Amino acid sequence: MAHQLLDDTMFYVGDTPWHKLGIKLEKPPSIQSALVESNLDWKVQKVPTVYQLYNDTGEYKLHETGYFVTIKTDNNTPLGNVSAKYEVLQNTNAFEPFEILLDKGYTLETAGAVDEGRKVWILAKKPSTVKIGDDNLLQYALLMNSHDGSTPVFLQPTDIRVVCANTLNWALDKKSDMRFSIRHTTGVNDRLKQVTDILKDADSNWSKAHEIMNRMYEHKLDEKQAETYFEVVIPYLRNRGLSGKNKLGQIHRDFATPVFNQLKDNFKHGRGNKGERLFGMLIMQLLNTLIIRRIIKIGSKEHSLEHHQDTNVMRSCMQNES
Repeated sequence: MAHQLLDDTMFYVGDTPWHKLGIKLEKPPSIQSALVESNLDWKVQKVPTVYQLYNDTGEYKLHETGYFVTIKTDNNTPLGNVSAKYEVLQNTNAFEPFEILLDKGYTLETAGAVDEGRKVWILAKKPSTVKIGDDNLLQYALLMNSHDGSTPVFLQPTDIRVVCANTLNWALDKKSDMRFSIRHTTGVNDRLKQVTDILKDADSNWSKAHEIMNRMYEHKLDEKQAETYFEVVIPYLRNRGLSGKNKLGQIHRDFATPVFNQLKDNFKHGRGNKGERLFGMLIMQLLNTLIIRRIIKIGSKEHSLEHHQDTNVMRSCMQNES
């Protein structure tokens, strides 16, 4: 069918969609109710793909290919082939930014899945309308999450009421300067939370939210500010250069210096940053999670560095240039 709805269902408030399918609700639901009513209360799992390799006796062993497939766990439907870097974003987590919008007067309008669950969406109606001539134009916020590796997560305003695959594609095909795009790589949940925080700070104003994001991108940092930022976020780095024996005769090795030097090198030469942009610093910080969380061994004991994404620190860097 042209609508491509998963299990021929969705939820909607207000006018009945053209395909006349789905569950009509008399009043807008909560996020959790929307997940249930739109048939989206299922999970996705990423599992490795394997192949059979036979030996001379006819016996075989299974070997992993290094690639993965995403599975809809309630019925084991395969959704898409993805790489090792792909990170699943569950439906319940993907819809979290809409809690902020609901607090600002938005109401949930529709939600559902298309293409056997490969793409899911949720749509919220803005409390105000735009007057164009004699007509009042309804405005919405749309979030689309894919589970097959074909697209990033999209969060954007739109004037299209999404009720099927065609209207979803139409809304996404219309260029929007206010679109947030989040790739399904390591840290996708953290990056989505980041966008949620920005929307909250912007009082759910899309233009203001993008202004905040652009300010983060455009603000230039010098090397000294970057060093200060690293030391605030990872206090352990303040001990770089220290080595020798303590009073108990235990040897202390300087593990902080190589970590600090690697972060500085990534700041200055890392792809997409070139040592000057705050937003680049943020992306670089996400990419360096493994470095920051590395296990540091001192003697026979292990100490782990915890990674913090403190937006207040970033705001401080923006406000204090000296």
